[in-house]
Amino acid sequence: MSRVYLLAAEKELPGLEELSYYRRAVEELGYPMKPFRYGITLEREKADRKNLRSFLEANFTQGETLELWSVWLSGDLNKKCPPRFRGRLADFDQEALEQFMTAEEICFIITI
Repeated sequence: MSRVYLLAAEKELPGLEELSYYRRAVEELGYPMKPFRYGITLEREKADRKNLRSFLEANFTQGETLELWSVWLSGDLNKKCPPRFRGRLADFDQEALEQFMTAEEICFIITI
């Protein structure tokens, strides 16, 4: 069983490598994700949140949305889709990052 953090978008993003190793397992989940999927590594440090926010601000325009997913790849294809929460990038603070990283499975839909 593996936890995977994903950034899903409607477009290709520079500097990120599309999800490859876990792609098939993620697709088999059948969750409604945006088509371009990237594996991301997140630590609980403020610098990581700041770097993520800077990357998103530099590569998305105001009004665009992206998805941050935290999912477990366990081989169970009958799992329900994780809860999805909507918010603005400005609200994605340390507390939200902590919630994202400690939830069993979750999706944040973020509007820039």
